[in-house]
Amino acid sequence: MSDLRNQPPRRRPEVIPAVRPFSNFEFIESRFPDCKPLQRILSLARLAQFSTIVMEEIDSVGISKEDDSDLVALGVGLSLTPLYRLSFFSARLLSVEDINKVDPQMYLGYAILKSIPVPGVGFRWIVFESVTMAGRHDNNYCRVGKLYEVLCSVRKFRIFGTIYCQQNALSNVCAHVALRTCIAAASEKMDDIGYGQLNEILRSGGMPHALTQGLSDVQIRFVFDHLGLKYTLNAYDVKTGKGKIPFQKYLYGSIESGFPALLGLDTGTSAHIIPVLGHTFNEDTWVPNAETSYFKISDEIKYVPSETWVSTYICHDDNFGPHYCLPRHYLSEQNKILVVGLNSPYVRFDSIEAEVIAIECLNKIINGISVSVRENIWLRRLRESVMVQRGWVVLRPILLTGDAYIKHLEAISSWEGQKIKEDVAGKFKAVLTGRYWVVEISLPELFPANKRKLGEIVLDAQQEVAASCMFARLPGELILPSADENQQAFLVRIPTGIDSHTELLQ
Repeated sequence: MSDLRNQPPRRRPEVIPAVRPFSNFEFIESRFPDCKPLQRILSLARLAQFSTIVMEEIDSVGISKEDDSDLVALGVGLSLTPLYRLSFFSARLLSVEDINKVDPQMYLGYAILKSIPVPGVGFRWIVFESVTMAGRHDNNYCRVGKLYEVLCSVRKFRIFGTIYCQQNALSNVCAHVALRTCIAAASEKMDDIGYGQLNEILRSGGMPHALTQGLSDVQIRFVFDHLGLKYTLNAYDVKTGKGKIPFQKYLYGSIESGFPALLGLDTGTSAHIIPVLGHTFNEDTWVPNAETSYFKISDEIKYVPSETWVSTYICHDDNFGPHYCLPRHYLSEQNKILVVGLNSPYVRFDSIEAEVIAIECLNKIINGISVSVRENIWLRRLRESVMVQRGWVVLRPILLTGDAYIKHLEAISSWEGQKIKEDVAGKFKAVLTGRYWVVEISLPELFPANKRKLGEIVLDAQQEVAASCMFARLPGELILPSADENQQAFLVRIPTGIDSHTELLQ
């Protein structure tokens, strides 16, 4: 399938200076009137200090051609206007020839504009697709995304991010574009998927998309199942309190490990579904200090989830644009919520189960290791948080490959500058070859203020739950399970050279 991102321009590109007195409003009003999402995209480009727009006419190919076929099948006439690809640069380019000379780090992303029919009215412009940089703030965390190659003139540039796209409101609706964003971000087999392909999948299951209508949770399930994607789907009735586990945990569990989530909102009078791709972090939030912030396994085993400090969710809204922040507490005002959290196809249990396993392992470790007069001060503080303050510890689960975890170990250092012993990190290289839930352990003031931790519980995500716990890295040492299956204590203790807290995973 031909790729819109890499479709050669029909004619010589137009280089447009975007520095003052250039006006985003005038540009949109004169070229792409009433396209609200483009206003958002240009605002993000402005915040990223863009200086140049390169505008190219391109043919409708690939996924756009699929879209055309769907519209023709509905008896809708197509626009004769070409598509336009806009590329954004922070460098000031004076000519097309400068595109070949510019530092690729100055490339800020792209947007493809398409004129689509509105029956009985005429045509309107939509952002058919766009990828731009996710965030400019230190407290914005967007791990979801892929690296995309995009042609500008005759040169290819790269941008990491997630596809934003806008519905045509006829053959595809908000659920289609949300599915496209999530599938493109989560699938290992494809970088994108067309609306024609999505509709064909639905027809093959005997549940075709009805013109202009939304998609049901059954249809969404069928698409993910057909494509072999792993997910957790939960429906909540907020007013009646239906749903045992807070929906925020499913959202957070996916996005914190680099997988997107779908969030369906129903106010009773309208419904909408959007992709969730990241979150913001508020280190000053008061909520974690309230009793209600505990997540309880039992009266004796509880902890503070790291997602308690989430302030907003970063999402795309096809009606308004990419990278908006949805206030966390806004969700409680909905009548119904649908949460679909995607995950790696290789894992056997999700992040919520990983937290439960980790806190149970941590309790066994703390209860099993002997107390020493010369005990590490940070280990003592951790012990008090678990045993005396009863669960005043923070857990943060992240899914990693073995290589990624080893690189993290080699990069971190203690507050005093200690590095992990080379022989300790070296031992892992032959062992950690799969995918693992790395559940970070911290304290409620250490975690938000310093963004640091006391260690991790490492779980083999490809094993059954009962056999998943591999080891714990705590202040001063690694602690491995005893070979004695009848003994609850974790006895094997290996010094690591790091005696205090270290950086969180980024």
